[in-house]
Amino acid sequence: MPRQPGSIQPPRRIQVQNMQPQDKKSKYSSRIVLLTIVITVSLIVLSFILSLQNGDDDHIWSDEGYVWSDEYDTYDYSDYDPYEYVTREIPETGETYETVLGNGIYRIGVHVPEGIYRAELSEGTGSIQIKDEENGIYHYVTFGTDTEYDQVTEEEDIRLYNGADLLVDSGVILRFVTENAQPPVQEIQENPLKEPVSLEAGNYTAGSDMTPQIPQGIYDITALDTLTDEYGYSSVTLTYPNGSSEYLWIDSSDYAPVTDEYTDISAKNIVITDGTEITVEYGSVTLMPGKGYYDVDYTQYTSE
Repeated sequence: MPRQPGSIQPPRRIQVQNMQPQDKKSKYSSRIVLLTIVITVSLIVLSFILSLQNGDDDHIWSDEGYVWSDEYDTYDYSDYDPYEYVTREIPETGETYETVLGNGIYRIGVHVPEGIYRAELSEGTGSIQIKDEENGIYHYVTFGTDTEYDQVTEEEDIRLYNGADLLVDSGVILRFVTENAQPPVQEIQENPLKEPVSLEAGNYTAGSDMTPQIPQGIYDITALDTLTDEYGYSSVTLTYPNGSSEYLWIDSSDYAPVTDEYTDISAKNIVITDGTEITVEYGSVTLMPGKGYYDVDYTQYTSE
């Protein structure tokens, strides 16, 4: 029965005479084991805290607690090999080829021939990415003149295999040169899309009945407002049915780098499939029928 408030109960008697010797020994041993565990855990915790205060490993102890510190990052990134898993070599012989590329996504073997390239900075600051699932290549290089941020003005040994995608940022223009360009695997064709699609800031789904309708296809995306015929700037996020996504920054003609050889500031060769979710921010964009149309396998964007 629980004790009632304000009540006084007699002290409880413990029947020591009924406790067997082996029971007393067992309870005593249990207390010793428990005490040993408590002491051991306390020593481990104390040692861990002291190691943090002394800056051991890659962590430091601050007023905000246990934090990661780049100061203690000892990984040697110079040993990173983006071509570690490649099993096929690009032929050493081929044609001499060069091209100037700006913002866009370029399919190797279609827009750019397969080859081993040297990339040179022509204008601006920005990065390139190589996405090559077949060969396990996911390479990233930032171009510019600020060496403090690991920017480079040229990069050797850029291996572009057929089927890979080369992504070029909106803020940079690059010249790509190779001595072993391989024959294209597919020619650029006339785009079956004929009409541009203007999108204000908002959310859209390609292939749906919503207005405006966005047919599946390949587009060049500009920040041109077709109503005012003026350029602005915007960001576009594409989320494909398979869960992958692309983020595109669309610059205005006032901010996008241009050269005598390169004046088209649209984001080129952007694949949009039925079911792609499109998010437009910061103004409006126009989806123009892409000039680099090819027979793309849309299932790679729709299946896991």
